[in-house]
Amino acid sequence: MITVDWQRGKKIVANVREWKEKFHQVYEPIPSPDGEKIAAVVEVDKGQCSVCINNKTWEQTFERISFPSFSTSGSFICLVLQNYEWTLAEEGKTLEETFDYAWNLKCHPKNNSIAFNIKKGDLYGVCLNGKAWDNLFFDARETFISPNGKTSASYVRVKNPPLLDIFSFKEGVWTLAVNGEAWPMSFLSVYGCTFSEGDKVAATVRLGQQEFSVVTDGKIWGETFLNAWEGVFVDDSTFAVPAKTEKGWSLIVNGKPEWKTFTQLWHPQVGPDKRIAAVVCTEFGKWTVAVNGEPWKITFSQAVLPPFFSANGKHIAALVREKDKWTVAIDGKAWEKGFERIWSPQFNPEGNHVIAKVEIANEYYLAIDGRIRAEKYERMWEPIFSPDGKKILLRYVKEGHYIREVLTLEELL
Repeated sequence: MITVDWQRGKKIVANVREWKEKFHQVYEPIPSPDGEKIAAVVEVDKGQCSVCINNKTWEQTFERISFPSFSTSGSFICLVLQNYEWTLAEEGKTLEETFDYAWNLKCHPKNNSIAFNIKKGDLYGVCLNGKAWDNLFFDARETFISPNGKTSASYVRVKNPPLLDIFSFKEGVWTLAVNGEAWPMSFLSVYGCTFSEGDKVAATVRLGQQEFSVVTDGKIWGETFLNAWEGVFVDDSTFAVPAKTEKGWSLIVNGKPEWKTFTQLWHPQVGPDKRIAAVVCTEFGKWTVAVNGEPWKITFSQAVLPPFFSANGKHIAALVREKDKWTVAIDGKAWEKGFERIWSPQFNPEGNHVIAKVEIANEYYLAIDGRIRAEKYERMWEPIFSPDGKKILLRYVKEGHYIREVLTLEELL
């Protein structure tokens, strides 16, 4: 994990405006989580790409670079194409093994494990921490990493009928593979893969036109539903999924309805105290958040995004849209001011303050508890609270310079 310098102050890291004069093409810049680095994929010559970090460019060049990001440990990772072969590059060094194609690069936010989908010949799978699955399949889509970083999963196609053989597709050709081992049953579709903290894995499956269920560690529930969305582990032995019954949408826990029914229900999230919050539609055109089955009194007509809990579990927030403006709703009460756009709000550890990056008239600002800090930025990334909640890390571009700045919460209130 990265150690962040939380000493108050401002630091100019790089002049990113100069990059446009130095390189043929500069793609979207990416700051490191600690703010100490700013990176971008750049075209150093026609058909030759590299990575520039804090004004220093990797020595090696590639034909293409995709999925660039900083890992949890702070290293810069991406997928690269060289001599018609794809592989992973980390801080300019590539894996020995190469692939015909690679995509969906992911780094687990807690354990720094790195995984991505691969194609070798006509078969597909996953590469986890530099090692490809032994078993590959006719197709593979998406990549998932377990909390301990030792297990990866992907949706895979285990049958290969001719394209016009609709009856074979109807019988089901998709399933989930975990570390290269496919579940014994195949389905019309598989989605909503998720791991528990104890390394159990579950997914929602479609059995027929209006027949859906859940599979956990390769074992299917005995109950089926008219429809179902992605579910979530409450703990290692409890799985909750939004599903449609004859009465409407409810939260189904281990196969049994636990909540009253709604017009729609999705995006369940589990808090530290095991409370469950989800987006619900109480009636047509009225969206809100329900907590343990009880909806907030306030509703929104345009959108409610997945809710999230404060670290102590005492508060719940969600991004909402009303009258063509985005804002934050916390515990059933929305900020008064709306914005053109707003990004991933964050609670402080105590849960009594919320910060977010917002856009007003094509300019970016810091919002805290619904108030806007006067200073505006050309470009800005999501602000971050310090572990003790007393300071805030800002990462932004102003007058062409990428700057990291640490402010105290006290001076912003």
